[in-house]
Amino acid sequence: MSHTTARAVYQTVHSIARSGIEPCSDVAVFKSHPSRKLVDDALRWLAIHNVEADENAPIETMVFERNGMRNLTGCRTHVSTKRFSSSRFVKLTDDISIVGVELCALQAATYLPFRKLVEYYFELCGAYSLKMGSTTSYSERPALTTTARLKHFFNTLSACDGLIPARKAIKCVRDGCRSPMETAFVMMLTLPKNEGGLGIRALETDYEIKVANVAKGLTRRTKFYMDAYLKRSRIDIEYNGFHHDTEENRAIDEERKNALAAMGYGIITISRHSFMHAEPFARVMEVIQRKEGIRPSRLPKNFKAKQEELRKFVLRRHLEEKKQLEEKIRRDREERNRIDLEKALFDGVLDDPSINTVPEINDMQTFEHQAPHEDNASGRAPDGKVFGVGIELK
Repeated sequence: MSHTTARAVYQTVHSIARSGIEPCSDVAVFKSHPSRKLVDDALRWLAIHNVEADENAPIETMVFERNGMRNLTGCRTHVSTKRFSSSRFVKLTDDISIVGVELCALQAATYLPFRKLVEYYFELCGAYSLKMGSTTSYSERPALTTTARLKHFFNTLSACDGLIPARKAIKCVRDGCRSPMETAFVMMLTLPKNEGGLGIRALETDYEIKVANVAKGLTRRTKFYMDAYLKRSRIDIEYNGFHHDTEENRAIDEERKNALAAMGYGIITISRHSFMHAEPFARVMEVIQRKEGIRPSRLPKNFKAKQEELRKFVLRRHLEEKKQLEEKIRRDREERNRIDLEKALFDGVLDDPSINTVPEINDMQTFEHQAPHEDNASGRAPDGKVFGVGIELK
């Protein structure tokens, strides 16, 4: 299995890249070809391991000879003109194997646009895995590879599909990001200026620094980990998500800031609010730009527009989720207002004192006078009924 199918496997079955891997033989790799049975077996394997692949997408496979191609329903076959070492493949079952993580990363460069490719490499080298689709949810897991391993693999190749964009993308990637949001703001710093980034190369993520003697009385910790450390300006850039909002964590952050300041480091904090809004984030980026000595004359003329376009890209899942949440809140508010209005109208009717009032008799009403029959001086009708006598009621 290869390409998008392999990518889905690595996003779901994380243990494959880290547990004991049985090597594949050259024959098993280079002489293999898909068959109906193998495709069905692969589908069962994917289902058992809950791989979140597109149900309508075919399984993607790779062969190394054109006569190995098969026209099978639910299977798309790629022919590779480049032969890789069999160590670049992972054995899943006796008959099914998958391209290794590094080879899967190279294949991704043949179908992912540049920004998405960089984002995917961050995920492979980070401590998280995104879910398929546009959701913002992710799961924690150990890194599947490192930037050093990817660079080494790419540098051993020549004249290979996807190699040029893969080499360009890995230059922007750093190891150890712990969440998609950390990846998002690091991409804003490392991507080339023509992509809207600041093009910073001297940057390390998840950077460990030991607390010096001068700061040991200011913190209980013996070391810190910096989200993004700018080596040139000795600045720690921290992304503060929701968990930093608690009183205890704010105290810890303040303690950390004081200790780092005592050791000669600066801190720039990026809050979730400032990241999610264009103007506050542009001001934060301006501060970083000045600290790093990036002159405006070295930026593209339309840099601000490109920077905002990049911000929207790296936050696209979060912005869409925010939009959906705001829409849900709006609908809920309208529904509550409708219910409140109906209730108010109903309560108003019940409170109206006239709701159960029976119309009273008009005291000024007069009855029509009818003279008694001449032959009946007693005033009684022939059937025994009494005629009205024309008395006005007071």
